[in-house]
Order: sequence, then structure tokens, then C-alpha cells
Amino acid sequence: MKNSQTIDTVEIREGLEGLTPQLIRILYRRAPLHRPVSSTERLWAMFERASLVLTAWKGNRLVGIARVLTDGVMYSYLCDLAVEPDVQGLGIGKRLMKSVQDHCEGTELVLRSTLGRFHKHEGLKAVDDVWAVKTG
Repeated sequence: MKNSQTIDTVEIREGLEGLTPQLIRILYRRAPLHRPVSSTERLWAMFERASLVLTAWKGNRLVGIARVLTDGVMYSYLCDLAVEPDVQGLGIGKRLMKSVQDHCEGTELVLRSTLGRFHKHEGLKAVDDVWAVKTG
């Protein structure tokens, strides 16, 4: 079965090794994940300051990413979850999500999302008590 062979060859890694702002920018634009990617310095700082960065690699190709901020006690915020379009639907997002949940066990995990179709299948539910303000 092609899909299981494909997902079996995907490696999940923790940290920034192998990442560059250019690889992140390409993935975010292709996924598409609507995040500020025009400034290389700002984009890289988002990842350097993250509590947890998980990446999915198929060989030397970045095919998925998850970026988390957490206090490690009460709340974890999954800021970004992106998967390359040509491998979406193969379970890479699910593997990243499971790895995030394992790393953030015991905290309430909050996900910011532009699309809800994947997340409804992962047991996530929309909540009414979230407010946001852009500060600049």
C-alpha cells in the first residue's frame, strides 16, 4: 500500500536542526499557513523562541512542521501546524499532533487554525472563550 510506505519513511525530529527560514517560508506558503514570512529575521526568531519545534522529513525534504509555546504546566499553544500539500492526507499531521500531545501531556492544548477540517477529526473542538488582539 503506497500511503503506508510513504508515512513509514517520514521521520519526526525535535529541534531546529536542518531548518532554515527559507525552508519554513516555502512550507508555510505552500501549505498554506497564513503567517508573517516576509522578514527572515522575524520568522527565524519565531522558531528560536518556541518551546517546542517538531519537524517531519521525508529524506532530506521538509514535509511538515509544528511550533509550540508552553508553560509546561497548564497551557500549551500549538501556534503552527503545516504539512506540504502533496503529502496531506497521509497521516503526517496526525503524527505531528500526537507528538505535540505527548510532549505537552498534562496541559490544555490550544490550536490556532485557519482551516478546521483536519482538526475536527482529531478530537479538537471549537471554544467560545478565546479573544485575540493584534499588538502592532
